[in-house]
Amino acid sequence: MKSLDESFQIVNKKTSSFPETLLVLGSGWNKILDEMKVDTRISYDELFDVKTSVPGHNGELLIGTVNNKRVACMSGRFHMYEGFSGYEATTPIRLFAQLGIKNLILTAASGALNEKYKVGDFVILSDMITLFLAIDSPLVGPKFIDVSEAFNKNMREKAVQLCASNNIPFHEGVYVYYHGPNYETPADKMALRFLGADVCGMSTVPETLVARSLGINVLGLAFVTNLAFVKHDHKEVVEQASKASEQMKKLLSSLIF
Repeated sequence: MKSLDESFQIVNKKTSSFPETLLVLGSGWNKILDEMKVDTRISYDELFDVKTSVPGHNGELLIGTVNNKRVACMSGRFHMYEGFSGYEATTPIRLFAQLGIKNLILTAASGALNEKYKVGDFVILSDMITLFLAIDSPLVGPKFIDVSEAFNKNMREKAVQLCASNNIPFHEGVYVYYHGPNYETPADKMALRFLGADVCGMSTVPETLVARSLGINVLGLAFVTNLAFVKHDHKEVVEQASKASEQMKKLLSSLIF
């Protein structure tokens, strides 16, 4: 993986200014790119010397405008289950913080642990469980950051209003990080639900911790692709997310600050 300085220089040569808002597009969330007028495109191979290995994750940075608002989009992300350390998986957040982002919108596919949730529901994240990152935290050194409000209240309220006004089915809920790449066992799911989690996924939490340590406002959005106590696979995750791609596009295009 390239150093932060090397990646910084690559972006600086490609664009004169970097947007204040960054979208991280998880599985199925890429439809927003249809609305984007792209002026800069950089592959992760060029930018980080890393190729994405997950189906549904294109692996490139795009910079441009959506609804006349300037924005950067990560089409795909790095996951710790791909072999990255917590620090490596969150290198993009450190890079884009150095380039000046102020707002981060994280999106992901997720499995529902809350029995009230249905496939097709959106979840505006109100909190997250970080316990399972203790062994390999993305934070290094004495970074005793306050995460009593991990997700920005104003951004969350705007997302709630947009979902309600556009008849998008949604909940506000708690996301728990699960390393993967295996899906959770039934016993895992029962334990995670007992801990207070509403949805479960293999991303989002490391990125949120690093962003908050750098003073970046974060909004977390999850989409329910499967229910807790049924069998599922990644193909199903991508298929379910694709079905809701128009709703995802509508929500994200209205949320860009």
